[in-house]
Amino acid sequence: MKTSSGLLLGERYRLVRQIAVGGMGEVWEGYDDALARPVAVKVLRSEFAGDRGFLERFRTEARNSASLSHPNIAQLFDYGEQEGSGFLIMELVVGEPLSDLLEREPVLPTRRLLPILAQTARALHAAHLAGVVHRDVKPGNILLGRGGRVKITDFGVSLARNQVTMTATGMVMGTAQYLSPEQAVGKPATPLSDLYSLGIIAYEALVGHRPFTGPTAVDIAVAHVNNAVPPLPASVDKPLAALVLRLLSKEPTARPASGEELAQLLDKLVPRTPPSGIPVLISKMQRTPDTFATASTTVQPPAGPPPSYPPRRTRRSDEPTGRAAARRASTTTGVRIGRTGRLSWPLLALVLLLIGLLGAALANQLIKADGPADGGTRLSASTAHYPRADAPDGMITDNGSAAFAADPASTEAKDA
Repeated sequence: MKTSSGLLLGERYRLVRQIAVGGMGEVWEGYDDALARPVAVKVLRSEFAGDRGFLERFRTEARNSASLSHPNIAQLFDYGEQEGSGFLIMELVVGEPLSDLLEREPVLPTRRLLPILAQTARALHAAHLAGVVHRDVKPGNILLGRGGRVKITDFGVSLARNQVTMTATGMVMGTAQYLSPEQAVGKPATPLSDLYSLGIIAYEALVGHRPFTGPTAVDIAVAHVNNAVPPLPASVDKPLAALVLRLLSKEPTARPASGEELAQLLDKLVPRTPPSGIPVLISKMQRTPDTFATASTTVQPPAGPPPSYPPRRTRRSDEPTGRAAARRASTTTGVRIGRTGRLSWPLLALVLLLIGLLGAALANQLIKADGPADGGTRLSASTAHYPRADAPDGMITDNGSAAFAADPASTEAKDA
């Protein structure tokens, strides 16, 4: 099957652009039309299409990868076959392989390298617990994602527990530069073989080159078996140098017993490294003393740098007094009563309302007090003379007053 941008695989996955080409497959950035998300697609190279041996290796990689689940292992989503070729659908890791970083920076700082090694060791330990030996641990298969997260990938030559071997007797699987001595002599690879390969990566990143080289792959494999490991530079910390030499022991039993043990040893070399292997730098914080909790009236200044968080508010000896305190109190809500009391605005409004109601009631009593007493007389106006109809606007006029005087019967005194 010939690959190209836009090719649709499995009626669902569309190839977008090629990322890399390996010994057995091509890696593409793809797009999952069904779930609307980007994915990584590994397709068997066209020259191997139809070859049952390579197709079976692709199936083996799919089965071994599907059995693994770990934050530091690239997740496998799907597997399919089309036109005699196979393809793997995997998690797309946004970042770069460690090989690109080492090409750009041949020697890495210790604090940057150790978390990468620790995360890789934990990922390998998870694979080993699942019965899978990677057999091809190298910088190109260690992906560095965002936030320093490591993802190992490419289980194309991995070997699972109880899996029928597909190599002939004496056939070597893996990359010669990172091959363990036992693999170089044709012995089966074990979890400790993966740790040896990780030791080669550590040596390369600390020194700037691999410990064993040669004109051919066979020469390099022989050097892994027979040659002593060249000493590391004096600039490398002695505990780290000793751990790398232990990883590169010719005898597998002299190496750390597992990837988990190796990760723990690496964590101890970097202060405050969490289990994820990503270092976190935390500055020491000082807390302001609480003067209420002690009998002393003096406050000693905290030692060291000030805390990076807002300190808890405490009573201090430099609180404003006198006029400064009065000015400070004037900016707060409420009305101060006396020296210590404070009257809030809602309560003040309630008091004023009560005073107003009491005043209204008192005024009403005073008005009633001005009226006629019991036993007095009341004046009643006659509707015939008050007001006069001929007065403009119904007002009382002089004529009306004269008429009122001429007809005194218009009003009468009545007993109450």
